[in-house]
Amino acid sequence: MAIEEVCRIFQDYLRENIPHRLIAISKMEIVEQQWVEELYMPSIKAVTERDIEQHTFYPNQRRDEVIRNIVKGIVRYAVMSHRWCREGEVTLQEMTSGGTKLGKPSSHHKLENFCQKAAEYGCDFAWADTCCIDRSDPSPEELNKSMFRMFRWYRNAHVCIVHLAESLTLDEFLHDSWFLQSWTLQELLAPVRVKFYGRTWKPIYNTRAENDKADQRLLAALSTGTGIPVRDIQCYWAGTERVREKLMWASRRTSRQVEDGAYSLLALFDVHMNVVYGIGDEAFGRLMEVLLPRSQECDILAWAGIASTKYVFLPPSAQGYSAQYLDESYNPSHDHYRLRGDQDMSVIDGRLKMKFLMVELHEATFGDEIPFLQDGYHACALLPKGLPSDITINHVSVVFSNNMPWRPSKLALGVVDYGWTSDDEKGVIERGRTHFCLLFGTDDTQTSWQKLMTDKVVTIKIWHNEPLVL
Repeated sequence: MAIEEVCRIFQDYLRENIPHRLIAISKMEIVEQQWVEELYMPSIKAVTERDIEQHTFYPNQRRDEVIRNIVKGIVRYAVMSHRWCREGEVTLQEMTSGGTKLGKPSSHHKLENFCQKAAEYGCDFAWADTCCIDRSDPSPEELNKSMFRMFRWYRNAHVCIVHLAESLTLDEFLHDSWFLQSWTLQELLAPVRVKFYGRTWKPIYNTRAENDKADQRLLAALSTGTGIPVRDIQCYWAGTERVREKLMWASRRTSRQVEDGAYSLLALFDVHMNVVYGIGDEAFGRLMEVLLPRSQECDILAWAGIASTKYVFLPPSAQGYSAQYLDESYNPSHDHYRLRGDQDMSVIDGRLKMKFLMVELHEATFGDEIPFLQDGYHACALLPKGLPSDITINHVSVVFSNNMPWRPSKLALGVVDYGWTSDDEKGVIERGRTHFCLLFGTDDTQTSWQKLMTDKVVTIKIWHNEPLVL
């Protein structure tokens, strides 16, 4: 007799944790979840109390967790991670009309090979973003829902099959453009089991291994090529901690649409916001507006380069967090930032509300203008002169737009990761510790400080015996 609890958890699992539309590999057709439920229900009804007992691996393990693991072992589907073909991909409409063999041979060939590999892993179903999401609907509702759930779909898949269309060997694969795409970051981190295949659909490395995330040599190559620690590649948990580090991973990647640079990160941080296209780099600012108060990590502000058009205290994309902008000698631990700075920082109407320790620079000058990496901008070197020997500031260039109508006559550093004191209105710059700052400027006509763009994250270090309390 079927256990009612098992049937209920099975139905909940289908509804909440797997794609609502899949490819039935046996007939290469798109099916809805009802078809999946009907196929697996006999196996679900056959689950016994003895099966539940045998799958309970430690004392006090929750019964519903055990049943969910049993269900997940029965419901096997594969997901594909890939770069889209230039000729276009097989769509949902083509799959449902039976026209997949017409007009797009490369894409159809890729889909067939993917499903074949999925079947070799014992999967009855497969999911591909190109043909399992209805992109013809002018309303973005389905696409939005898919974006929010996609990380979960990749995490619950039996295997993620990665097709690297430009590679054949392990020596080549890190140069594949798959590693440069925004969306493939979550497709690397979310799945428990991943297998890399080259352009001829042969394994990139270790043909006998079912999971490339279990191969130490390949893991080391992945970590080196992506900048992501091995522990995160093997077992990544989404959340709003270590935000800057994760943004640095994303800084290596780009997307065809500017907004996707932000939306591809939603699942990695486990946050939700409305997905809107046509707003450009404002999408990244809206993402950061959500992350700033939740993470309470002040190093989110440790970025450099061109500022966002709307959020002047933020970069327009994750590229602002590239490792090239951070001084190599400045790499504090993650815990450093949770115990420093203003823990009540927030964004109100596109403006940052935050406490800094302001240090005015009386002996800093601008040098010659130097070329910068983007048209319409130029940079002037900030040269600290005559500063006390026990204070050092790293060399940076201040980046100006040609349209900026003023040049600052006064400069100040806003120290971000200052230490705390017993007085909420005061903070401390600690002896021997390198702190990072925002650079502010003003002139005789200004009544307030304005943040300036710099080509490096600005840092300050105090060498004298006593900490500086401000």
